[in-house]
Amino acid sequence: MSFDLRALKIYIDGSCRKNPGGAGGFAARIEYPFEWNLPDELIEYAGYFETNNNRMELRACVFAHEWVWEQGENLRVQHVQIVTDSKYVSDNYNRAIGWSTNSWRNVHGRPLENVDLWKELLRVRRKLGFHVRVEVKFIAGKSTPITKVVDRDAKAAAALPTEVDRGFRSGKIGRAKNNPGKAAKLFPAAGQEITIRVYQTLPIRRGEQKIKFELYSVQAKDFIEKFVAYADATLGNELHRQHAYVVRMNDVPEYPRILGIVGEVKESDLLEVSVP
Repeated sequence: MSFDLRALKIYIDGSCRKNPGGAGGFAARIEYPFEWNLPDELIEYAGYFETNNNRMELRACVFAHEWVWEQGENLRVQHVQIVTDSKYVSDNYNRAIGWSTNSWRNVHGRPLENVDLWKELLRVRRKLGFHVRVEVKFIAGKSTPITKVVDRDAKAAAALPTEVDRGFRSGKIGRAKNNPGKAAKLFPAAGQEITIRVYQTLPIRRGEQKIKFELYSVQAKDFIEKFVAYADATLGNELHRQHAYVVRMNDVPEYPRILGIVGEVKESDLLEVSVP
């Protein structure tokens, strides 16, 4: 990232001890402009009982903007760089403006998550207006002394939760049996029928759910990859955790949707299931 030595920098980080649904926290530290000759300062850390990692990263960014709004005039700063190791926050910081004009869906129509926090962030950004120039910059996590410290601050906050993250929706949370540390990715939908084992369902908005599942591989004779797709709420309610189904997909890889359940299958019978 490009550093402005005269800018006030706010380093932020979020943490979740058991993502999603576990205790989490965020922290923010100030690095003052070099000519001020002041030491770095912890300005906030807070822990929440139930949350997820993205919400903590985003909440940290919201806090940093609110702090600038409340303190920036007194400090007489004209440029603030908010530094995060979250690609979720840095990549979507400017996209959120477009989302807000598209019913909080992305360009492919996929519903967005954490809308409550994105709305808060845009509200504060509008208040800041042209009074202070604020940038959000990405930096690799724990790559500098201050990012290591703020990472420890966020984890310490998560270890001592005191707050309730009222915007967090837990859904029906389960754990994948295979590759537990690997994140689920969007399923490359192409109108195919696939065999899945559901491990999490999450309400995204009224009438729509996010489904996380493991995909069955005939070659491996096991469920080996984790994916995400969407479904209307009626269909989503029929997909029970740790059950296996043959389902029919749409043909939009940027917005994969489960269109129907062909049938439920027993895992013991999967060697006889034909998956296209």
